[in-house]
Amino acid sequence: MVYVIVAVVVVVLVAAFYLARRKATQRGFSYAPDPEALGNKVYNPREVPKVTIATPEFKTEEIARDEFRGDTSDDLLDPHNPHHAEWVKEHPEMESDTEWVDDHPEDSPS
Repeated sequence: MVYVIVAVVVVVLVAAFYLARRKATQRGFSYAPDPEALGNKVYNPREVPKVTIATPEFKTEEIARDEFRGDTSDDLLDPHNPHHAEWVKEHPEMESDTEWVDDHPEDSPS
């Protein structure tokens, strides 16, 4: 009987820990004391000025999103690249794919 009670308590603790950690990581931000606002004053722990900082999980996801987005659009000649139109404007000497195909019909992919 004692083992059953201990097992139930352990399961409840593990579930509570899992849910608390999941909630904290989904939030994506944590708080730290703001050194600039602290100065030399003495504060009550609940009144300490805080600054918002991103959690490591949030920063990692942000970096992964940026790299994934960059992987698909690194090529400035790719029309799906967000900077493609700007680059084409800056380099008017570059011909488009349709112009190239018109100039080289023997190499056309069709």
